[in-house]
Amino acid sequence: MNHFLFLFVLFAWSLGPFIWLWVTSVKPPGTVAQLPPIWPQAFSLENYRSVLQNDAFLNVVANSLYVSLGATGVSVVVGTMGAFGLSVLMTRNREMALLALLVVFMLPQVAVVTPLYEVLGVLGGMDTVWGLVLVYSMFTVPLVVWVMTRFFEEIPRTLYHAARVDGCGAWTAFRRVYLPLGVPGMVCAGLLGIIFCWNEFLFALTYTTSYASRTIPVGITLFTGQYEFPWGEIAAASSLVTFPILLAVVGAQKYLVRGLVGSGIKG
Repeated sequence: MNHFLFLFVLFAWSLGPFIWLWVTSVKPPGTVAQLPPIWPQAFSLENYRSVLQNDAFLNVVANSLYVSLGATGVSVVVGTMGAFGLSVLMTRNREMALLALLVVFMLPQVAVVTPLYEVLGVLGGMDTVWGLVLVYSMFTVPLVVWVMTRFFEEIPRTLYHAARVDGCGAWTAFRRVYLPLGVPGMVCAGLLGIIFCWNEFLFALTYTTSYASRTIPVGITLFTGQYEFPWGEIAAASSLVTFPILLAVVGAQKYLVRGLVGSGIKG
């Protein structure tokens, strides 16, 4: 009985905010701000219709897709090759290199806001989606390298030596042996990168000034109404943008578990 009670409390604690978010999103606009909060007597999709007819919201969704997929794509390509070099080709100072990458990933974002602002200003990347791709890649590449290095280390080294004996160079062994076996790790690292880019707020707020380049977290935060704060529309927009990530996690659950276990990350 105690186990079921604990699971119920854990379920309510974890999913309660999401359930409340969804309930708020389907309340009729006139009842959203009522105090105390009440369960709606009737459900309405007016908030969803309003959000989906908002061109600014659709634009920030497109920007987030571009930035998340772009930064993750760059990170998976670069990070996977870097992980192969660290786990297979590098024989000395491997742990020091991994530690340096981990330090880069764990740097407080606020500590690098000003230097990156200067860099983007010089490169002309302010208020652009490619500028955000560049900034996010700085954090997601070390993440992919770390995950894939630990995953590649689980692959028997004899496979690499056998490939070299058969006449394969390092690049061919990487492409024909390690890439096919590393798919679960790449899916895991890519999904983690997408989640980071999809939810990142500080850089997107600092380096963008218009809806032409803003992403979802900033776009939703800056939602404004004519007379009151549009909590119903914010809840509807948050529900819509959470759903794709939830689907991706559920759909890639098998690869995610295998990738996390293979990388040595314990959930």
